[in-house]
Amino acid sequence: MDLKLRLKIVAEYVPYSLGKWTSYIPYKYRLGSQYTDFSNLARHYEHAGPEKRYTYIIERLNRIVQYAQKNIPFYKILYGPKPIMINNLEDFERLPIITKSQVREYVRQSTGAMLVNTGGTSGEPLSFYLDRNAWAREWAHMHYIWGLRGYKHTDLMITMLGKDLGDKLYKYNAVHNEIKINPYKDAGTRLSEIKKIFDRYPIKYFQGYPSSIYNFFRELENELDDIDKELITSKIKSCFFSSEYPIPYMIKYLRDVWSLKYISWYGHSEMCILAYDSECNGRYKPFVTYGYAEDVDGVLCGTSFHNFDMPLIRYATGDLIDSQKNNYGIMDYFQIKEGREGDFIEDRFGRKIPLTALIFGRHHEIFNIADYVQISQTKKGVATLYISFKKDIPITNQEVLGLFNLKNVNIDFDYVILKEPIYSKSGKFKLKLTESDIQSHTGVKNIL
Repeated sequence: MDLKLRLKIVAEYVPYSLGKWTSYIPYKYRLGSQYTDFSNLARHYEHAGPEKRYTYIIERLNRIVQYAQKNIPFYKILYGPKPIMINNLEDFERLPIITKSQVREYVRQSTGAMLVNTGGTSGEPLSFYLDRNAWAREWAHMHYIWGLRGYKHTDLMITMLGKDLGDKLYKYNAVHNEIKINPYKDAGTRLSEIKKIFDRYPIKYFQGYPSSIYNFFRELENELDDIDKELITSKIKSCFFSSEYPIPYMIKYLRDVWSLKYISWYGHSEMCILAYDSECNGRYKPFVTYGYAEDVDGVLCGTSFHNFDMPLIRYATGDLIDSQKNNYGIMDYFQIKEGREGDFIEDRFGRKIPLTALIFGRHHEIFNIADYVQISQTKKGVATLYISFKKDIPITNQEVLGLFNLKNVNIDFDYVILKEPIYSKSGKFKLKLTESDIQSHTGVKNIL
């Protein structure tokens, strides 16, 4: 077993009294000098003028495009033999867009430091390679975002990101100096443990999917008195909203009822775009040091600047946006119109289970072979999984549900295997399906 993996496993069992001291180890020693380099780069260019940012973008686009055309078979075919020179953004915009379907074929030609399998935020599974510096780059930029709310890496936070802790409500993790809370347990029925967390530990931040944090506080609302509510909210300097687009009614509730502040960001597993909403108005500012974000006919597309193992250039994320550019043609910000949603299903006790936590917060073996995964629910406690394979897969009916990690979820699941996924009437791929979506899809008859 890899030494780093062994240390990570050991750290899962270190108590806070010991683990808190590991938080003082600088990230340049945990992730290497690349962490410091990217931290400095992010700080520098977030405060640079538009001309300097433009020059940086053109240099990075030239570098990744020319490398890809010269070294990557996929791009050699896509771009042709004539050498490409990017002198301005107009030159870059003449290059073709690439889609998830193309990336599925592209990955078969590729190799890299890390092969990542993801369910995708829309339920469309995807595999791709990341470079060895991906995590140093990711944490450098994430810490910049969190730092806008005063975060230091020695600060203790609560996280609620879909981790199933079995019968436990919470568990300390020394690797990230965090207390993980089990989103599959009703906080309202475990009040003594909840109060113990906030009374015993110096909590400063709360990170999680917006829908998970919203559910957590809704479950506590009628169970705590004003003194206990004050104990909790006085400790939380800010919520950090990850993965999901913050739904307005959830934000309003957390602000009005609990007086909680927050910051959110946009990112995806493919690591082409990372953007943050520092003003909490739904406008996301992309990091120019992370990748290049552009609006192509209302679709958010991204280009990875630093992943030379498997470059993604003008990659269509599938998220629909409105955006604004500056005078240099660089995107100042974008707003999500459609795409990522805080959908949930209900267990047999009426608890709301966020799909981001259930589908994307757990490891499901099905994502290694399925092309699409969708879900529907007509009554609480019962749900149907819709799984699509583009090619014939040697799998039996008995094996299907075993490829999902559905432990500790009070829901009875069944499934349907399709030859193609179900789309809405407008042609949009949806993770959570309605009865209307299902009834309008003739492919439902094409089951295994």
